[in-house]
Amino acid sequence: MIRHQVYFDTLGSLREDSASWRAVFAGLSVMRLIDAYTDNSASVDPANWAQLHSVRSAIEDVSVGDPIRGVLSSVLEETIARGTIDEIVCRSLLAYGRALDYEASWSLATDVFQTVAKIARPEKTAKLAVEANIAVGAAARRNGDWETSARAYSQAAYIADTMGDRQGVLTVQVGIANTYMAKGNLPQSQSILDDVITQATDLHMEDVQALALHSRSALAQRRGEHVESVRLAYAALRLTKNQAARDSVLADLAAAFEDAGLRPASRDANLLLVATTQSKFVRWQATINLMELAVRDHLEQAFDTYAQELRREPLGPWLKSHFLLFYAEGLETFGRYEAAEEVLSQAKAFAEANQIFAVSFKADEVLDAVRSKARHHTVAQGLSQVSHDVLAAAHDISELRKAAVAS
Repeated sequence: MIRHQVYFDTLGSLREDSASWRAVFAGLSVMRLIDAYTDNSASVDPANWAQLHSVRSAIEDVSVGDPIRGVLSSVLEETIARGTIDEIVCRSLLAYGRALDYEASWSLATDVFQTVAKIARPEKTAKLAVEANIAVGAAARRNGDWETSARAYSQAAYIADTMGDRQGVLTVQVGIANTYMAKGNLPQSQSILDDVITQATDLHMEDVQALALHSRSALAQRRGEHVESVRLAYAALRLTKNQAARDSVLADLAAAFEDAGLRPASRDANLLLVATTQSKFVRWQATINLMELAVRDHLEQAFDTYAQELRREPLGPWLKSHFLLFYAEGLETFGRYEAAEEVLSQAKAFAEANQIFAVSFKADEVLDAVRSKARHHTVAQGLSQVSHDVLAAAHDISELRKAAVAS
């Protein structure tokens, strides 16, 4: 089978030279460069400047606002600087895989993570091997490839257990619990997560405890237990130290606040993300969430402010297509039907050009509603049933947001 077949399949499904096509092509160029280094067990011939120039040119063709461009540049520069595919280069590749995972390109992410898993030698870089296999398990699970996911988790568990890496073993258990959750077996998922939380707490492994609490919050959300989801997500946030992981937890906490009927707290959480995240992608996504909240609270001026800010930003294909859709839905809510129809047409054309079919189909659906001037309203839940600890979490997030903005 051709290496990185999924890249060729994806390129074949995209309109050539579209923004999405260029991002995938740049990724494939980098992956083939990595192959050349590993096949030679050394650096590519320094005289082969043409290949390096070709890869660099492919990366520079990626949209400026696409996070893929930055992570691919990092992989390339680390590879050239180090002259070999070592742990540092592999961690740059993991960052690329996570960027793909974030934008729901799970098949490509799986391929990247599998590449790292094949390079990492358990006897030399056991933690990297465990981390890469866990990443394969998670991305394959999200892609619905249960067999690949299970095999990767099994490999990660074997390496971690062999090396006496208790933290690695428990982290794998969280991944397995997430698989049960994805398949709808919520009781089994909860049983595993609760056990991991207990063990991680006893062993003072706060990173694993936070990871399990985050998944446990997602499980509560699946059950419609929105208040419990807030409580668990906030507990995870307080234990999470890594900035990227904090962004992920805080984003889910913002969503849980909204589902619990605490839109002001959800707004604070998103404003906190905007003020503190180091990722442009996360900042733009939080701003889109704020724009949606403004629609629900009928704050038309705030909606326009957020929309104008986002329209000036060089959003990548995935984010731009979703922004245009949500922007149009907001315009429809405020009764600006002509503008909504125009933006929906833009969203549909842009999403189709970049093969983001979920947005394209939704834009068609909303376009019919706009043309018939149908209005959709969401009834907010009251606060009477919200417990004291959830209100305390909302207050703390508000204070954090104020402090972040002030600084």
